[in-house]
Amino acid sequence: MGKKNQYPVSYTICSNTYALLPYMDGHRLLTRVIEDRSEFLVEESVYKIVAKSCSFYRGSLASATLYAQKAIGVKHKPPIIVGEYYGNPLIFFPTHSPKNKDSIWFNFDAIDLIAADDSGRGSLVSLSNGVVVPADISPIALRNQHSFTGSLRRYFKKAQRVHNHRMNYVTKRAFPPRSQQPLD
Repeated sequence: MGKKNQYPVSYTICSNTYALLPYMDGHRLLTRVIEDRSEFLVEESVYKIVAKSCSFYRGSLASATLYAQKAIGVKHKPPIIVGEYYGNPLIFFPTHSPKNKDSIWFNFDAIDLIAADDSGRGSLVSLSNGVVVPADISPIALRNQHSFTGSLRRYFKKAQRVHNHRMNYVTKRAFPPRSQQPLD
C-alpha cells in the first residue's frame, strides 16, 4: 500500500505569512504557503485559508472586502485587511478574483520587487525572504494591486490615529487628574 502524503488540513494567516499559492497535487488542490523562514503545503484552498483567517481575527472576508471597497474605491480584486496583529494590519491582495482557484495572495509587507518575467506578460515577485514567485499577471496590473494595497494601509493607519486621538481626548475629559477630583 502506497504512503499518502500528509499535509496540515488548515492554516491561519499570520505576520510571517508571505504568500499563498494554489498547488495541484494530482487531482487535489492544495495551498503552497510561503512564510518568512519556511514553505509547506496545506490541504485547503487559498480562498478558504483567507476566509477562515478573516474569521479567526473576528471578521469576515465579506466585511474586509466591503471595508476596502469603501476605503479606497477599488471594486475589482480589492486588497483586504485579514486582521490586526499588535496594532498593525495584515494586508493581503489577490492576483485574480478572490474566488478564482488560480489566484495567488501576497502579503503587502513581504514584497521587495515586482518585475516582468522573460515573456513580458507575467511577473516575478521577489519576497523579503529571497523567494521569487512567478505570477501569470502583468507587472503593471500587479504593481497597481500593490499600490492599491498601500493606499488601504495608509487609510487604515490614518483612521487608527484619528481613533486613538479621540480616545485620548475623551479619556482626559472624562477623568480629570486626581488633584481636580472632589473629595468625599
